[in-house]
Amino acid sequence: MRGSNEINRDTISAVTPKSDAVETNTSTKSDASTPVQTVASTLLLVTIDVALRRYFRSAGISFPSSLAGCGILFASLIILSAMNASWGDGVYGLFSPGAALLAKWLAVFFVPSLVTLPLAQSLGSSLEIAKVFFVVIFGFLITLTTTSFSVLGIRRITEGNTQDTIPKSSPVDAVPQAKKPTFSSSTLTTLISFATLSSIVSLVSSIIGLNSSIPKIAKTLLMLSSTLASFVFGARLPPKVTKVVHPLVTCTSITWIVTKLLSLTTKTQFVDQLRLYRTGKLASLTTTGAGDILLFMLGPSVVALACQMYNRRTIMRKNIKEVATAVIVGSTAGGLFGTALLVRLVNLASSTITLSLLPRNITSPLAMAIATLLGGADVSLAVSMVVVSGLLGANFGASILDKVGIHDPVARGLGIGAAAHGLGTAAFANEPDAFPFSAIAMALTASLSTVLVSVPLIRRTLIKIALGH
Repeated sequence: MRGSNEINRDTISAVTPKSDAVETNTSTKSDASTPVQTVASTLLLVTIDVALRRYFRSAGISFPSSLAGCGILFASLIILSAMNASWGDGVYGLFSPGAALLAKWLAVFFVPSLVTLPLAQSLGSSLEIAKVFFVVIFGFLITLTTTSFSVLGIRRITEGNTQDTIPKSSPVDAVPQAKKPTFSSSTLTTLISFATLSSIVSLVSSIIGLNSSIPKIAKTLLMLSSTLASFVFGARLPPKVTKVVHPLVTCTSITWIVTKLLSLTTKTQFVDQLRLYRTGKLASLTTTGAGDILLFMLGPSVVALACQMYNRRTIMRKNIKEVATAVIVGSTAGGLFGTALLVRLVNLASSTITLSLLPRNITSPLAMAIATLLGGADVSLAVSMVVVSGLLGANFGASILDKVGIHDPVARGLGIGAAAHGLGTAAFANEPDAFPFSAIAMALTASLSTVLVSVPLIRRTLIKIALGH
């Protein structure tokens, strides 16, 4: 199934068994984790993210604290593993249940940026809209082909006659098709019940004039539970439906409907309710919106990327040249700088929209970080363009690679991961040889792109190329 579940792949779950005994054992432990272990592991990742976020803020560091946390955790795991394999695997075992949980729910964490899209700047005239989609579509093709052909070229140079499939001795042969985390019907029923209860409390408390904080809290819980429920509903639709209508689209649409109904019952404007959905504050439930809670969880999810990379360290090490080539090309010529040249070529009227397009091939949590670092970009627009790129990769990536004659699984996986992040990676779950490379490319391309934009000189150069001044 293509394009059906970014929530399951955008930070591919750390529970997929790997090629050597150590990685298989750690995966087994993650699969056998109890609910208490999962909650404790998730809280540990949240604690790390919050601590680093506060430290970076107090120190005036503009670099994304969540990405720093990911790097620190990954480096720590590698160092511990080098000292003693059981040490690294033991610490990994503490984090992997939480990483798997965050991976399962990841996509819903950036739904708020899509829900509040009506508040974002308009794309402008029909011509401007056409220019935007030209950049996204053509940019996707450029990233996919340049990355894939670059990897293929490196493999031919270093290996001589490149085979269209990985040799039998390759460690990738031991990587099975990724399991698809699913949501049970009981999860959906529970969330719908909670949303119904919250709506009743909100309505009744408003009618009888209870303390004003009660309706506000009830509305926040209503929007939170309805967002989660609508995503689970969308993810559980038949594959034929989710291939065309991604769960993110379903979730956003239903959340808009709930918001509209809420505005009608409270006799307020739709846009006013959207502003309450995402207030930009994270304090008490009376001032915090449902979207703020979901966006907060993006930080721990980025930190959890370290588990994904650690669990694929053997594949990364044995194919380091190909991985490095894909990440560099996907982050620069096929990514940030290629897109900057493209938006300069089409000459968009709005500088905000121009900058919002630059992280179009980056997984959403870090695309949001890049958009923030760029200053003039609109985060909601940036995430929307990321989703469109992902849907292109999920639905057409494999067939495009077939058309241009790229059958080597290493090149296919690295290409789609660099061009279409988690949605594209999810679509390659049925290509077990290509799938792990797609997951690696997705994570490292996003990380390197964020690091590059974090460097003031590179950021200024990128903006100058895109805007022409």
